[in-house]
Amino acid sequence: MAIEDVFNGAKKAMTLFDAYTNTVAQEIGMERALSLMTKMCENMGAMQGKMMKEQSGIKEFDAKAAASLLKTVPEGLGISVEVLEESPKKVVHKVRKCSVYEAAHMLGMDAKTIETMCRASSARFMETIAKQLNPNLSFRVTKFRSAPDDFCVEETTLG
Repeated sequence: MAIEDVFNGAKKAMTLFDAYTNTVAQEIGMERALSLMTKMCENMGAMQGKMMKEQSGIKEFDAKAAASLLKTVPEGLGISVEVLEESPKKVVHKVRKCSVYEAAHMLGMDAKTIETMCRASSARFMETIAKQLNPNLSFRVTKFRSAPDDFCVEETTLG
């Protein structure tokens, strides 16, 4: 399957997820909806991270080893990840075309709302996976895109 097909399929699924989240937020408030989304993403990240660690057979994860596994998550959503910097202590990625961002944008969400949702969900999911691989790892979004043609920068660090 071509990466574009994966991207389009993920964008459709994320559109449904975002529409649901918006509907829930209208009923219970955005703060509570985001809190529940964060909790779900942390639970899923813990399970995903544990499975990834067990399946990898790697005992000691540094940033480089962890980032090689972590990047499979966005790639599974058709998101291409470009490595800008790579060492055992720190890996920096640039993310251009993002099915998660485009789905939210397509629904009419503004960049600030999309960023808030990303930091409460996708970024927390990735951070939780990283912590399962090695409690001394962290994952964070250091730059969030301001428009569809912009990009995000993400870091996986050991320390």
